[in-house]
Amino acid sequence: MKIIKRVLAPLIICAFAPFAVAADRSVDNHPGFVDFSTLTSIANVEPTVEVSLKAPLLNMMTNLIRTEDEQAAEFISKLLRVTVNVFESDAINIDEISASMNQTAKELDAKGWDRVVRVREEGSHVDIYFRLSENAERIHGVAIMVAEPREIVLVNIVGDISTDDISALGRRFDIAELTDIEID
Repeated sequence: MKIIKRVLAPLIICAFAPFAVAADRSVDNHPGFVDFSTLTSIANVEPTVEVSLKAPLLNMMTNLIRTEDEQAAEFISKLLRVTVNVFESDAINIDEISASMNQTAKELDAKGWDRVVRVREEGSHVDIYFRLSENAERIHGVAIMVAEPREIVLVNIVGDISTDDISALGRRFDIAELTDIEID
């Protein structure tokens, strides 16, 4: 039995690893994906919070909650990746981060993303973008960039989400702002 575990397990892992890596790379080419690596390198500190939910784990979550909440499970099943990074440090240079965020925002604009929130107040810099499908019936991605003194928050949600999914989530959790959402 030990020989099977020693020989067979590595062979199975080697056989299927390329598929897992290829699936993850395909998300990098999805229209809802945002590469925040430039911003994370400027932060120059380790994230205090780092969430990285990829398709296999999201699928497992979907299966676990399906019997309890079909609507939430349906919503989660349409997600391909959820990434959240929070950086906290006195060493964060808000001007440098803001300039880099402006560059990222220009790149998102050029790629057809729609800015839905923009805040520029003393010490605060917030951008929230949606990447819509060509017919505007689906949201391919959400990108959130927040920079404040001592803190940076970067969020990217990748998937193929309909406005009905968001409305169902709003009804489920009693969030009126999401219940009647329409994207034109």
